[in-house]
Amino acid sequence: MDDGIGKTIKLFLLWWSLYLATLIICTILGHVFKNIEITKWALVTGYLLIAVLFFGKGYVRLSFGRIERRTVWPAVGMSVLIAVAQAFVLFSALSLIGIDLFFQGEELERRQQLLSGIAGALHACIFGPIVEEIGFRGLVLDGLLKTRCRPWLAILISALLFALLHGLEANFVTALLFGILAGWLYWRTGSIIPGLIIHVTNNSLTAIDLSNQTNALYLIILVVGLVLLAYGVWWFWKEV
Repeated sequence: MDDGIGKTIKLFLLWWSLYLATLIICTILGHVFKNIEITKWALVTGYLLIAVLFFGKGYVRLSFGRIERRTVWPAVGMSVLIAVAQAFVLFSALSLIGIDLFFQGEELERRQQLLSGIAGALHACIFGPIVEEIGFRGLVLDGLLKTRCRPWLAILISALLFALLHGLEANFVTALLFGILAGWLYWRTGSIIPGLIIHVTNNSLTAIDLSNQTNALYLIILVVGLVLLAYGVWWFWKEV
């Protein structure tokens, strides 16, 4: 086995073991103490430790890659723009074809409890995205790109694995498309930072409720989102 891909597999298995261990330990703590806040803070702590390990040891590079110094802040702004645009495009498109992304009943209530408060926001909007980007872009995609695997195939494989983590329902489609976009940005820039920005921004946008709108409004949001998304992608293609 090629040393590079072998190292990638070992690091991904380490990441996956720590990720699962964090979820299991947090679930056990929640059942033992009957307190969801303990679960949420334990998740934040576990994810923070994973991030410190992988960035601190240099297993994943936290750098701007091929993004030049003069374009750092424009790249940050374009990453945010892409995040907002793709979120609105996916949500409006799925709403127009009748796919409901919102959970219902007890599942909705459970998720709202898990994401509420400071710990919930840190878990869902900051450290969760960081840990996922480490695993799927910083390890899987980076490792595949260093082999003879074609870039489009490497991006697709990492996006599929990322989507599988999010389940096989409507979230699979949105996670797959998001993974392809984040993967393309990683391939184009050589940096995990744009992916981190769009992931954090995307998850933060879940607080905005655009449900139960008219099809006309969804269509407007879709068109505007597509224009902004195209501009953001074009900018990275041109400037990096």
